[in-house]
Amino acid sequence: MSPIIFGRFDTVARAEDAARALYARGFSVWDVSVISVAQQGGQGGRQPCVVLAACVRRGNATVAADVLREAGAQDLERTQGQWESGRWTDFDPAVHGGRQDAAQPLAREAVDCESTGNEDPGSELEHYVDRQRASRD
Repeated sequence: MSPIIFGRFDTVARAEDAARALYARGFSVWDVSVISVAQQGGQGGRQPCVVLAACVRRGNATVAADVLREAGAQDLERTQGQWESGRWTDFDPAVHGGRQDAAQPLAREAVDCESTGNEDPGSELEHYVDRQRASRD
């Protein structure tokens, strides 16, 4: 089990901004996971939620919490979980905000779609995020 700090954001763009702030503070792309989740909202509707999680094995929990708080994370929490290959593998949206069938780790999607295995994971993820942002703008 790995120590994890996570918070919820109302948009993917805000979570991505927070991820970039974590990278600037020494976190690697293998330490940060952005997960898009659909939550049940009022009147039976679904509303988007984005969870940004950071694996804090190196004693950097305070840094992660500060960065997420400054980036506007809601419901900042600390937990223990399975962290493998740059993602929170036992993330449970029912416990951490949303529905299980709606969770989609964005970083894994980027690697699965475009990786040859030889790229620098940071640049690969950055290109994917840039294309996602451009498609939403």
